[in-house]
Amino acid sequence: MNPRRAAGTAFAAVTVAGLASGCLSSSSTSSNGASAAAGPGKSTVEVSYGFGDQQEVSFQKDVNAYAKTIGVTIKFTKAGAWDTEINTRVAGGTPPDVGLFPQPGLMCDLAKQGKLTPYDDATVSTDKATLVNGFVGAGTCTDGKVYGLPAAVSVKSLLWYDQAAFKAGGYPVPTTLDEMAALTDKIRGEGKVPWCISAESGQATGWPITDWIEDLVLRTAGPENYDKWVKGELKFNSPEIKPAYDYFHKIAFTDGNVRGGTKAIVSINFQTGGNALFTQPPGCYLFKQATFIANKGGFPDNVIANLDSTVGVTAFPAKTAGDNPVEVGGDLAAAFNNDANVLKVRNFIASKENGMEAAKTGGLSPHKTFDVSLYPNATIQKIARDVLYKASAVRFDGSDLMPAVVGAGTFWTETVKWISGAEDQTAMLDNIDASFPKP
Repeated sequence: MNPRRAAGTAFAAVTVAGLASGCLSSSSTSSNGASAAAGPGKSTVEVSYGFGDQQEVSFQKDVNAYAKTIGVTIKFTKAGAWDTEINTRVAGGTPPDVGLFPQPGLMCDLAKQGKLTPYDDATVSTDKATLVNGFVGAGTCTDGKVYGLPAAVSVKSLLWYDQAAFKAGGYPVPTTLDEMAALTDKIRGEGKVPWCISAESGQATGWPITDWIEDLVLRTAGPENYDKWVKGELKFNSPEIKPAYDYFHKIAFTDGNVRGGTKAIVSINFQTGGNALFTQPPGCYLFKQATFIANKGGFPDNVIANLDSTVGVTAFPAKTAGDNPVEVGGDLAAAFNNDANVLKVRNFIASKENGMEAAKTGGLSPHKTFDVSLYPNATIQKIARDVLYKASAVRFDGSDLMPAVVGAGTFWTETVKWISGAEDQTAMLDNIDASFPKP
């Protein structure tokens, strides 16, 4: 789940419940896109998004610099609650020219209604040559056309630790799920608490655990079954998906494994829940969270100020050493019309040329040819070089692909009941399956 979406989805879920259909395919495809309209094109192009302040500033610099080269003025519109506002504007017949979608499912629902213009084959082919494997599929809808390509991404498959604490404990950085389970047992066996796990997020409490489950499904079931799962073709309680829950149960429900105990997970804030990594003595040794946690508002300011020398980060361990599936979040650039200048701006936003200013503040380009030296510190450079750009397969956040009644509903709420002890694992999985919209 995208944290920005989580902030707005709690009250938007009902609105989009009937819209998000999880209509994505992971396979590459031809787009057969519409050609640009004849004529000189608009002199002003409106671009709408739901970025945070820091990302917004750098995004505007990048897009304005390009727009100047084609003689176009950009009108930037920030949506406070993307799901709600974009649906309202489309329903009112006043959509922006270009939208940055954090939810591929919602984008495909609008494409199905004929509200979006697909990319042309040549642009898809050019971008596909440099995009990390899997991103073209993330923007492909059920008609086989590509409506969205990524502008920037967040890596979710990360494991964070304190360098000094790991060195003092003599702990190896785990590369497989078995190694991570063994390290957990070792730390607990020494009378220490291995994990910080946190999932409190106001009305969206529970979504961080969906990231855990999605990463584990990607590893234990594989990318193809992950695709079937988010589309409802594999049930939550199926033999393919259930092992992910079994692994999480072993980590999170074993006495002594989690700081504060299992039930505390849903009462500890997701942004600050890992800060105990850096206390003396450490309150925990391992923490799973996306790249945003290394920015202001996440880890303590004094830690961020010394990020490279303090914080350790590695890919969330694979099932098999050497494999590297990566779960991501991000924003897909899509066009609401085929005006010539609108398509030029959309295509630039999705291109490898975009992101020079964003990189300075840690915004990751989805293009594996991007110059990692432009990122602001060695930690972000490592995430880009060793995790994202070496991904064996990339998959978008599963809860952002599922129908909202599940992805922003029961996937969170039933998980919270499970962790709180209100129901057992079998009941939780059965209840989520029962909520999945029927075809």
